[in-house]
Amino acid sequence: MMTKKHSALCLLLSLLVAGALLPAAATAQTTDDTRYISDILLVPLRTGPSLEYRIVNAGLRSGTEVVLLENDPDTQWSRIRVGQQEGWLPTRHLATEPVARDQLESMEAEVAALREENERLQQQYNNMLDETMTADEIYSSIEAERDQAQAELERVREISGNAIMLDERNEELLARNRVLENENEQLRSINESLEGDTQQWRMIIGGGLVVLGLLLGLLLPAVFRRRGSDGWS
Repeated sequence: MMTKKHSALCLLLSLLVAGALLPAAATAQTTDDTRYISDILLVPLRTGPSLEYRIVNAGLRSGTEVVLLENDPDTQWSRIRVGQQEGWLPTRHLATEPVARDQLESMEAEVAALREENERLQQQYNNMLDETMTADEIYSSIEAERDQAQAELERVREISGNAIMLDERNEELLARNRVLENENEQLRSINESLEGDTQQWRMIIGGGLVVLGLLLGLLLPAVFRRRGSDGWS
């Protein structure tokens, strides 16, 4: 008897709960917004908008992104979809923004990305400085080579001017040499002429000496004979 009464009571309670849920389901608001599981550890997902319904997901971690399909303001439950699975959970566990932990992780990721970008820009800036220094060194080298080339050109011009002066001096010396050669030829001719005259005078003097010797050879014996005859007499 008690068992029949207990069964009837359970059936009555079930009907009352179902009757209460049907109007709530009829007045539920449908939506398709993105929500996030609030900052608690795990939230179970059920087949209906109350704790009496079966759990279809043992727990959604905080920060899980879900799609809000329906919101029941009377029961304060919401129907959501996560992946290919749909179910109900208390609306208080949904947030319009990511939880603080996820926001912190996102901010840390952004900070890391910004830091990496800053390092990349710093490296790029350093490379630009190195390239600028290299360009300055190349420019300085070109300036030095230009100055050296200018000095070399001035030296060549000076040498060229000296060469012109030397060429003119050489022409003067050549002309002077030709004059000296002519004078030398004249002196050689005069010397040869004098040598010819000297040879003639030598021949004349030699001939005169020969004649004088012959005369002395003829006269001296006669003189000696005369002196001898005078002495003897």
